[in-house]
Amino acid sequence: MSQLIDRKRKTNKTLELYLTPVLNIFLNIIPLLLVTTVFVQTSVINLSLPSQPAAGSASAQAHQAEKSPERKREQFLILSISAKGFYLILGDKLLKIIPKGGNNYDFDKLEAILRKVKKAFPEQESIIIESEDDIIYDHLIHTMDRCRACGLVDIILSASKS
Repeated sequence: MSQLIDRKRKTNKTLELYLTPVLNIFLNIIPLLLVTTVFVQTSVINLSLPSQPAAGSASAQAHQAEKSPERKREQFLILSISAKGFYLILGDKLLKIIPKGGNNYDFDKLEAILRKVKKAFPEQESIIIESEDDIIYDHLIHTMDRCRACGLVDIILSASKS
């Protein structure tokens, strides 16, 4: 009978877990992981927003020319987005009008024309995008994406003259 009691006592032994080494490891790993994390840059498009809310293309050109003297010699490429379509202007010369087909803008034609302009002026990397107030934000983003795909990476946003 005493043997049965001894067996029961042996089987009822509880095991103790030593958590201190595990906690020490976690205490060291967490700060290490936090220090080595790479913070993701969320902005993809570099933009120069107008300093005044209702800046027209002339004021945007003057502001940009004042900001950097080397841009005074450079001709400004302006892409105006209106309810009727795209207007592409280089300096004071209207290069191309891309009419809006029904309810959709012709982004493929815009990209083809921008590639031709970029090929003709390879040093040109900036573009001023003028937009009317009622243009849908998604259309503006698609326009900026097409400009960036053509090598026009310095995008300046401007409000259209009313």
